[in-house]
Amino acid sequence: MSPARRHPPKTRRPEPAPLTTSPLIAGLEARIADLLQHPDGIRTPQTLADEFRAEHPASPVFEHLPATPEHPDAPDDPDHRIVTFVLHDAAAEQVLLFINRITDETDLDRSLMHRIPGTDLWHLSYLMRRDWIASYSYQIALPGAPVPWQGLDQRGIREVLDHGLPDPRNLRQITNRAGVRMSVVALRHAPSDEWRAPRDDVPEGTLAEHVGPDGRRLWVYEPSALEVAKPGRTHQALADAGAQAMLAGQQLPLLIVLDGDVWAGVQPLPTILDNMIAEGVIPPLLAVFVDSADRERRWDELDEHGGIVDWLADRLRPWVVEHWGAALSWDPHRTVVAGQSLGGLAAIAAVVRRPDVFGGAISQSAALWQPDVALEAAARPPVGARIDLQVGLQEWVLLEPTRALAAQLSEAGVDVTLTEVNGGHDYAWWRRTLATAIEHQFGDDPVHVRR
Repeated sequence: MSPARRHPPKTRRPEPAPLTTSPLIAGLEARIADLLQHPDGIRTPQTLADEFRAEHPASPVFEHLPATPEHPDAPDDPDHRIVTFVLHDAAAEQVLLFINRITDETDLDRSLMHRIPGTDLWHLSYLMRRDWIASYSYQIALPGAPVPWQGLDQRGIREVLDHGLPDPRNLRQITNRAGVRMSVVALRHAPSDEWRAPRDDVPEGTLAEHVGPDGRRLWVYEPSALEVAKPGRTHQALADAGAQAMLAGQQLPLLIVLDGDVWAGVQPLPTILDNMIAEGVIPPLLAVFVDSADRERRWDELDEHGGIVDWLADRLRPWVVEHWGAALSWDPHRTVVAGQSLGGLAAIAAVVRRPDVFGGAISQSAALWQPDVALEAAARPPVGARIDLQVGLQEWVLLEPTRALAAQLSEAGVDVTLTEVNGGHDYAWWRRTLATAIEHQFGDDPVHVRR
């Protein structure tokens, strides 16, 4: 096995992002041009831009494809929309629009927004399918100041792009791994975020921080049903079907979540679990969120030659059993590891390398540019495991390797589900489709009583 690389390959998009022209912006520019030719002494280009802002108070602006020579396929292509990002900033000299995996970090000039002369309005438009979802932000260069995204190496560019400004006219936001708020664009047919918000009628499970084996910070989620099923509670308290099953001697499945500091914090997975359990979509389960600590430790542990899999099996699993063993299942098929990117790679490695402990993997955007885990899976297919592979259609480095792995596993008789989402390497969709994968992993649990 070759040593793992510290950075994914930085390659150009196979095709440039689909820039297009907005009829609304073109109409505004035409009105401004007409005004400049026939001034009325009252209106200015800026007042027309202000009118546009009042007419379109939210960003991005969505438009149907017009049936014009510019878009000859429009009548036969109803599933695409023109998505126009609009920023009003009079002080900016340049504005870079960073959209996850739409922006090509090897060709940033294509993501520079255009300013309508004489106004504070910056704009950039894309032609996207109606199921597209992405996080995005702005980088602003001021006159006389260094341009934030120029003169940097790959890591420096990534650091800048991860710390942009959210869209002030878009209330839909998400927090990235760096802890920075970013805006989210989600077209109508993008995956649903239905489980995210707390519900007044749903009992909350408990989430408690622990010092786990080897001093590792962990968070453990216990479903509300586990609380009412503890000894000393009355049968009248057991209205929940899952809690009744546990009192009858049934035991909880276990979900292990990598990058747990994110999922127990800024990404509300405990709330998602509460809602799914309350709706009877999944049975009550125990979830352990594993802190990834700092960047270097995450690389050391989660890459293809890291030691996280054996640590999960030989250190974390016994610790969990020691504390919750009476309520927990020992069945590997009811023990699932979930992760994204490097964590997605580690989730696959868990069922390949330690099938004695792990029988399920949820792998979102796995870092398959590191090839050895896929090679191991080919040599020792984890037959009997259930694997959910998810990847973004805009992830040009990961899409084909993920498809190839899914086909390979399927041919070997592994229970594998491949989900392709029209997005990038992005919590914007990971959060939404993680719930789908959790339902797939646990929804047909043998003790599950669906309402």
